[in-house]
Amino acid sequence: MRFLFLLIWIALFRFSYAQEKKLLRRELSFTTDNDAFLFKKKDAYYTNGFYVQYRFTDTTTKRKRLHAVEIGQMIFTPLSKKETIAEIDRPYCGYLFTRYSQTITDAHDGVFQWHGTLGVIGSASLAEKLQNEYHKLLGFLRFKGWEYQVRNAIGLDVGISYAFTALSFNDVFKIVPVTQGNIGTTFTNAKIGMVLAAGSFEKNNSSILFNTRINNGHSMPQKKTELFLYAYPTIAYQAYNATLQGGLLSKGSGAILAEPRPFVLEQRYGIAYAEERISTKLELIYQSKETDSQKRSQVYGSIQIGYRMF
Repeated sequence: MRFLFLLIWIALFRFSYAQEKKLLRRELSFTTDNDAFLFKKKDAYYTNGFYVQYRFTDTTTKRKRLHAVEIGQMIFTPLSKKETIAEIDRPYCGYLFTRYSQTITDAHDGVFQWHGTLGVIGSASLAEKLQNEYHKLLGFLRFKGWEYQVRNAIGLDVGISYAFTALSFNDVFKIVPVTQGNIGTTFTNAKIGMVLAAGSFEKNNSSILFNTRINNGHSMPQKKTELFLYAYPTIAYQAYNATLQGGLLSKGSGAILAEPRPFVLEQRYGIAYAEERISTKLELIYQSKETDSQKRSQVYGSIQIGYRMF
C-alpha cells in the first residue's frame, strides 16, 4: 500500500508541471492510517483507517468557504489475535461513514468548520472482510474474534471546530489553539489542543495545515511552497464512543463491549509539504488508552496526499 501511494504521488507531481497555472478551486485527497507504517509486529486497537475527500471552494463569496464530501472507514481490534474472550482488551469494531463539511475562514486567520456525518458500525461496515483480505494479501495472521464485534447500528453525528493563530514569530513559528466538539449517536466528545508549527507556512486560510490551499480567487496562497514541522497535542473528553460501547440506541447482543475512559491524550508529530498542486503530510500519532481494559497505549502512522485541480 505504501508503494502504491508513492507511485500516485510521483505521477501527480510530474503531471502538475505539465499544466498551465490557473485558479485551483478543487482538491482530491487520500489519507491512510496504519500502525504497520511503523514496522511494528503488533497490529492492534485502531489498526487501519482510509479516507477519500473531495473539496471545492465557493466562488460566490469573497470570504473563503470550502465544501467537502468524505467517505471513510476505521477498523478497531484488540491487542491479541486469539479468539479467547479474555484476550479481547478492546472491542472489535468497524466504522464506515460519509460526511459533509464546510470550512469558513475569517480576516483574523481563524478557521471555523462544521460537519454532519452518517455512518454505520458493526459487520455492515465491512471491516472484518476488508481486514481479512489485506492480512491474507500481506501474509499477516488473521484476527479470530470478529464474531464478538460491536453489533450493527446506524449513527448520525454533527460537530464543530475552531482554530486561530494566537502567536506568530517572523512567519517561521506559530501557535494555533484548536477546539472541537462532537455530538451524536456514534461519538459525543470535546477536544482542546494546540498546534505548534515551525518552518515555511501559509496563513491558516491557505495552508495544508487545515487543508485550505484551494482558493476562490480572493484568498490566494502567498508562497510557492510550504514546508514545516508541527506538533499537535490534544486532550479529549469522551462522553460516548460507539466503537467501544456499541450503538447508543441499539447494542444488540453477543458483542464484547467496554466503557470509555473519560479523558484521552493524543500527540501528533508531523511534517507537511505543499506546492501549487501537490500536498502531502506524514504524521506519527501517540494515543493513550481509550478504555481501562486496554493493555497498552497505541502508536501509528498517517499519510495524506492531495491534488488540486481547476
